[in-house]
Amino acid sequence: MQADKFYDQYWKSGIHRTLEWDELSFRRYLAPLIGLDSVLDYGCGEGCSYQRRLAGVVKTYVGADVAEVARADARQKGLATLKIDPETSGIDSPDNRFDGAACIEVLEHLFDPLKAAREINRVLKPGGALVATVPNFGYHAWRMLALLRAQVPLEPHSNRYDGVHIRFFSKLLFTRLFQDAGFVDIKIGSYDQAGIWDVFWATGSLGGISD
Repeated sequence: MQADKFYDQYWKSGIHRTLEWDELSFRRYLAPLIGLDSVLDYGCGEGCSYQRRLAGVVKTYVGADVAEVARADARQKGLATLKIDPETSGIDSPDNRFDGAACIEVLEHLFDPLKAAREINRVLKPGGALVATVPNFGYHAWRMLALLRAQVPLEPHSNRYDGVHIRFFSKLLFTRLFQDAGFVDIKIGSYDQAGIWDVFWATGSLGGISD
């Protein structure tokens, strides 16, 4: 099945609904993009989390996604969209078009994240800023899960047999991805909060201790 058809079904299923980000989270994570002239949101999905806030603080917002179902939903919210080619990861855009880009919880879903990172780099202007996030496979709970159960988190906190995470990044591999894609001045940090008690998630029945 082609990636665009797969993710059409994914969005139709309703299994991946996200809540609108609050103002504090939005400004904490996407601060480098606020006030820019033009921003690409690579893998915008249905545009139901941070997208409308982002569109409101830049002059030009353009979302891009492989799934027509997601793009249609985003357009209904008033967001401009482009199609991501499922074979090449490319978008219909000239080089050096955007001042900034977001790629939020996307690269772990892709068959070829390097192609996507190179495409984002292609359409960014020199000196443009990219904010990208992925789950950290180096997170201690996932390390324990791999050590104790030889399992990987296909989709955190969901059916481990039906997840759509197919690529796994530590901080080191995430850095190397962007280096290989041609980015410079790469900074990797923490996106969310975690505690040492989270290691109990790897034990199964004792997972509630972390809560």
